Amino acid sequence: MESLEEKLQMLREKYPLVPHTAAGQMWSSVRRMKAEKELGIPIDRRTGFAVSLESGLAANEMQEEAWEEFYAGLCDDLHQRFPELYRSTFRDAADAT
Repeated sequence: MESLEEKLQMLREKYPLVPHTAAGQMWSSVRRMKAEKELGIPIDRRTGFAVSLESGLAANEMQEEAWEEFYAGLCDDLHQRFPELYRSTFRDAADAT
């Protein structure tokens, strides 16, 4: 029979906990969207992870203007709520402020 420690180790390996909170989800979405934009990935090929509550559309289903507004709103929200994560993503912008 496995010991409790062996069971816990198996759980750590097979089912690792990923520390994604609201901050982590927002930061990873903004970071990914920023990279996709910088690389010139067409919107319909970008991640659809972030979904607008206003329109109900995933980011990769939006027209360019709507995508830009949505992205800007996420960036602003990240900046206001989690400034340290914003700075880690937008180092140049943080240096200018």
